Amino acid sequence: MASIAQHSGPYDVVVLDVADARLQAFAALREIRRRGLRMPVVVITNAISVEDEQTALNLGADDVLIRPVRAPVLIARMQAILRRGLGHASSQLTCGNVVLDQARRTVTVDSRHVRITCREFDVLEMLMLRRGVLLTKEQFMSRAYGVEDGPDQRILDVFVCKLRRKLAAAGSAEIVRTIWGRGYVLEDPTAAEVAAARARFQSGQPRVRRAHLSVDLNASMAVAV
Repeated sequence: MASIAQHSGPYDVVVLDVADARLQAFAALREIRRRGLRMPVVVITNAISVEDEQTALNLGADDVLIRPVRAPVLIARMQAILRRGLGHASSQLTCGNVVLDQARRTVTVDSRHVRITCREFDVLEMLMLRRGVLLTKEQFMSRAYGVEDGPDQRILDVFVCKLRRKLAAAGSAEIVRTIWGRGYVLEDPTAAEVAAARARFQSGQPRVRRAHLSVDLNASMAVAV
């Protein structure tokens, strides 16, 4: 278990779903923490004594849940653990004039709803949770498709391109920066950039027009004598 988590991750949260925490979870928790892995761990088990629950927490579990566990509650608990570990206080993540609501799985720009796909939401959520941190394409693909063979990494560029276009069309300042050859990073826009994006939206031209550079090769060619 610990070896899988170490070599096929990184993972946002590890769930140990066991019948008996003492017999099945304690050793896994010890090994995960012995290897220096710091990802949150949630233990799901059958009835457990107070002493064993305390031991699981002391060994490195972030939460212990008793069956039956409803899926929406489990997801909310995992999101809360991950958010707190990354320094976020609530399910509403903000960058510039963009708000991502994990609980509602919605994205808004100045309270205007932005219609994005599940994959685009996952990409933005991953960036929002780790604002200012460079995330590689490998990390995105691992989060989206796990250890299974997924599509070509170029699909991520498509997701990001569409996400940027939809956010800009809703009046967002640019927040996703490409680090060529490495990945993407979410950066807070300045107040001036947010104001400019809002002004473009109000004028009916929300997207920034990028200048195209045309080079006359004949005019710029140097001849050595």
